[in-house]
Amino acid sequence: MHQPPGPDAAWALPAEPAAVGQLRRRAVAFAAAMGATEAMSRAVALAVSETVTNAVIHAYAERAPGPVSVRCRADGEQLVVEVLDEGSGIAVRADSPGIGQGLAMVGAVARSLAITSRSDGPGTHVTMSFAPAPLAPVRPGLEPLCALALEYVADVSCVDVVSGGVLRRASAEVAGDPPLTEWLRNAIPPARPGTATWAALRDGGARLVVHDPAVPRSPAGTGEQLGLTWWLAVPIDGADGTPAALWGMGGREGGRGVPSEDVIRALAQAARGDIAQESGRAALRARLALA
Repeated sequence: MHQPPGPDAAWALPAEPAAVGQLRRRAVAFAAAMGATEAMSRAVALAVSETVTNAVIHAYAERAPGPVSVRCRADGEQLVVEVLDEGSGIAVRADSPGIGQGLAMVGAVARSLAITSRSDGPGTHVTMSFAPAPLAPVRPGLEPLCALALEYVADVSCVDVVSGGVLRRASAEVAGDPPLTEWLRNAIPPARPGTATWAALRDGGARLVVHDPAVPRSPAGTGEQLGLTWWLAVPIDGADGTPAALWGMGGREGGRGVPSEDVIRALAQAARGDIAQESGRAALRARLALA
């Protein structure tokens, strides 16, 4: 990325449904003009959509819509995006079910997220930053998991580290496809409601999602890019018993079939134990070879 010709760019529209798409497109165009990566642009699109949508729905409840504004600026290698309203804003409220999920999605794709009351009057000020996402450091012993999954279970695998309450990609591999491997390594982990990743993080345990061909895929999403037919997310426990990482694996069209219950059970049990140790991985290999 590089610095913009001016200090920033800003747009304000009435907080109506049409504003969501317009402000999203303008923010993404600004990001692209600043040299943002494809992954950063997708993150900006999701984050602006979520925060502007929440302002449209909740900021001016029971009164005429006021403005919702989006400001963008480049700051070295990162992009800063602000969303502002002049109403009650998008803060979590008892009468606003679903807001927490939307903010969780934003937190999962942004480098940072801050939500404050406006200092210049009523309303909410959301500040998000985005930057190229380097591979997160991997806990020793987790590096071989992608190769293990591809050997016995899947066509695609990745390991995402839980860092600061959000997921950061640590490693990824697509069998026999270096370009897609590189794409997956730089992709943003799709931790949103309805995904196996979301369910595994929130509720624990291995979570399997099988693609229904009758349901359209998310445009340019992981499922569409890789042609996935199923995806399994397995949380890897840390020392405190909460997920320290997430091991994902999936099958592609014409590739590996959906894993059996015995295989899923073996993976889940291994992830709760000493899978970071070679002895733990060796025991899992033995169980997968017999399954």
